[in-house]
Amino acid sequence: MGSGSEKIKAMRVRAERRGHFAEFIAGWWFRLSGYRIMARRWRAATGEIDLVVKRRYLLVFVEVKYRFDSEQIATPSPRQCQRIRSTASLFLARYPNFSDYQCRFDLFIVNHGKFFGVGHIAHIKNAW
Repeated sequence: MGSGSEKIKAMRVRAERRGHFAEFIAGWWFRLSGYRIMARRWRAATGEIDLVVKRRYLLVFVEVKYRFDSEQIATPSPRQCQRIRSTASLFLARYPNFSDYQCRFDLFIVNHGKFFGVGHIAHIKNAW
């Protein structure tokens, strides 16, 4: 019975590693696009935001997804969107110097591929 739970744990560890890899790719993509990374995996009681980036007076809260198949649904659920919004509110309360910034919620999708594990990359601005 222990081997089943070990397999589940190993699957979760692999999924977490893939997520961190996708966040790494997203971070580089945003940096090369002229954004500055303000936070990675920012946590609060309400949840976690994968990336918080800024460019001039624009603050972007980014949800990053890694998918093996481009046909997989990658959009966050309504519940997850609300959790990210609540966490973003706590981020803004914690860092009031960003209160004058315009805010946006983006989705960044990394699809699996043969070139270093990266196939297609999609950046969806104002995803919700």
